Amino acid sequence: MPALLNKIFQLCVPKCSIWGLSKSYYLAFIRQMLWLLSAACVLFSVSAHAEFFIKHANTFLKNDVYHLNAQLNNKLTPEVIEALNSGVAITLELAIDVRRVRSFWWDNQIASLRQRYQLRYYPLNQQYVVLYLNTGIQETFLTLNAALSSLGNLKDFPLLDKTLIQEENHYQVYLQLRLDIEALPAPLRPIAYFSSGWLLDSEWFICDLTP
Repeated sequence: MPALLNKIFQLCVPKCSIWGLSKSYYLAFIRQMLWLLSAACVLFSVSAHAEFFIKHANTFLKNDVYHLNAQLNNKLTPEVIEALNSGVAITLELAIDVRRVRSFWWDNQIASLRQRYQLRYYPLNQQYVVLYLNTGIQETFLTLNAALSSLGNLKDFPLLDKTLIQEENHYQVYLQLRLDIEALPAPLRPIAYFSSGWLLDSEWFICDLTP
């Protein structure tokens, strides 16, 4: 399918000077439009297995601040990878909740964080760029595997201040990783909501908040 799409837009692109656009920009736009059409045609096809899940997580106390380490499985499906390589930005969100455990009532939420990451491919320099949306920090990788591996390794993440915790109580950290469909381009969202290849959400992972 990618080879066929490449052939189509190479044949269809006119002289771009009349549009006032660079050829590379116009080709990128045509590629995205053709990809959206092909995605609609295979909407109900069976997707290869991919799954988001939290492999491991633990907390520790350093300088009166609780920190979090976590290992995330963020393998993408072929549908998502094809869209990414066609110029569609992918946004991942890691939800982190800290709750006080209560025996006879609902757990009390102490803190709630949403770490968001945007992954984009730039074909001209053949690089994958990760933008940490919460901080604006940006990292560049030569391969998709390297980018996903970096995103999947959360280390020494500042979680919350010790002053928010009462030592006599029991606290737990909840984590969930998901692909944010609402952050996709508008024409792609209906396709993504009804395609199993785009519905990537992990189960909630729970670990104790420990010093």
